[in-house]
Amino acid sequence: MGSFEVWLEVLSWTKALFEATTLGADLYTAYDQHRRERDTIAEARRVSATDSTYSPEEVDAILRRLQACRDRFVTEGSGPARRNCLCSVFRDAMEGNGGQMPPIDNWRGMFDQLNCPSK
Repeated sequence: MGSFEVWLEVLSWTKALFEATTLGADLYTAYDQHRRERDTIAEARRVSATDSTYSPEEVDAILRRLQACRDRFVTEGSGPARRNCLCSVFRDAMEGNGGQMPPIDNWRGMFDQLNCPSK
């Protein structure tokens, strides 16, 4: 399942990376905001308590992938590279969930808004 703390990090970075990609938001400001907001905290609690699709190791791997995207965003700054990196994390999450986007936060909406290819 993954701990609340790790899920909070996953959700906060996902939202921050999405907003940096689509809105040009400041990555670290967005991350700090999402890490403290009630909706993100509540979703992290829900997912850590109810989502059994991912093992703790898989949730850690998702977090490491998001952090790698963050690091690439900072060094490369390319819009298409940002989108592709986040899309690859979403695609891997789908594969780990039997080919369906897991019902976590607004991942399906983010995936669709980024126009991520399914494969």
